[in-house]
Amino acid sequence: MARNNSVAAPAKARRSKRALLVAIVLAVISVVVTAAIFAFSRGTREVTESALSLHQADDTLRVATIARFQLGFSVHLAGLDREFGTDFSAARAQSVSEARAALEQIEIGLADLERLGAGTAAQAAAVRYAATAEAILSALEAGDSLGAQQLVETELPSGFEDLAAMLIAEREVELQAVNASDRSTATYGNVTRFLLAAVLPLLIIILYREIVRRQQRQAELEIRLDAERQLSKAREDFIANASHELRTPLTSIYGIAQLLREEPGMPISAEEMIDIINSEATDLTRMVEDLLTTARLAAGQLRYEPEHVETEGEVERIVGPFLRNGADIATDVEAAVVNVDRLRQQQVVRNLISNATKYGGPHISLRGRVEGQWYVWTIADDGDGVPPELEERLFQRFIHQHSFQQAVVGGVGLGLSIVKSLAEGMGGSVSYEKTPEEVRFIVRVPLAAEQPDIIETGGWATEGAA
Repeated sequence: MARNNSVAAPAKARRSKRALLVAIVLAVISVVVTAAIFAFSRGTREVTESALSLHQADDTLRVATIARFQLGFSVHLAGLDREFGTDFSAARAQSVSEARAALEQIEIGLADLERLGAGTAAQAAAVRYAATAEAILSALEAGDSLGAQQLVETELPSGFEDLAAMLIAEREVELQAVNASDRSTATYGNVTRFLLAAVLPLLIIILYREIVRRQQRQAELEIRLDAERQLSKAREDFIANASHELRTPLTSIYGIAQLLREEPGMPISAEEMIDIINSEATDLTRMVEDLLTTARLAAGQLRYEPEHVETEGEVERIVGPFLRNGADIATDVEAAVVNVDRLRQQQVVRNLISNATKYGGPHISLRGRVEGQWYVWTIADDGDGVPPELEERLFQRFIHQHSFQQAVVGGVGLGLSIVKSLAEGMGGSVSYEKTPEEVRFIVRVPLAAEQPDIIETGGWATEGAA
């Protein structure tokens, strides 16, 4: 396992570096493409704004020309009326109206140029031009055709030329801006098209290679998982087969030891050795049973056969072997009927008593009480219990005090995990408590729906052998 970890660590580091490199490349490509697209979009916007400013400058120059023409035409008509006595009042009024409309358009056009960030220099010239035009219109309305004509000949040309020069200069500036923005937009467009044409296939290749690598790693992982599943199955099969094979000689050892114990005239020393044989055979039988149960649980092959079981009748079956081996176990069990798998309940309580005899204090008690819809088995002893750092993992596999200190030996670390699995499999639970007086393992199993009338509250109470 250590070798596999040492081999897997560099491979994992290489995969992490490769993933980081791919992420950096993708990030750089994304930033470059985004920047190119943003620049292209900005260039397009600048072209649009400059084109609008150019259009407004041209349009303002056009309406300024129209205003000059209409003002001159109105003054000319007024001069004809004055010199020849004609009446061009209607045509003159139409021309004046068109001149005023042109002046309003000049004002609107300059406002649009200012909104677009252009035309600032033309504002002053436009104000002077508009003031001259208003003076001419006022003179016409007052009947002063000569004054209007003098303004047209002296003031209006210079005002128009100043405004036209400013608008032409603004138009040239905007035209240059359009050309520059158009060139930059074309450059950004070419860069963007190149990136899209060259980088996207590269990106697709990188992503494809990464996907292929992931698929290969997934396939390798599935192969390893399948191998581990086969190894686990082989291990579980071995445990099950070995447990079955060990049961027969253990049963023979235990039975022969019992027969030897019943032989008359057996020396005391021999009886003591037979007791040791019985005790060790019982422990080995329990270990084999734990291994077999663990294998069945792992394989999902453990089946429960719930039935109505009287608690009084279970006490002798559970406690008897321990009492015969000299354990000090006091029992106080309330009579009731529980709905459990008989053999699994015996295995649960027996495992807890066995743990107490091995690792607990010298005085052990087995208590049973009805609590609501549950029957509560309590296995208690006056020992020190388990270390605090072990309590949270107490019911996990291969956990015992030997995992932390060389204080407890003689087990395989499966007993409590089996107790938890079997108790929950029967619809119950198991928990651990530690008080100043004693250490308790509490098992809850469901009561039968109907309790026979012949069973009265009370219990079968005995004191264990000293």
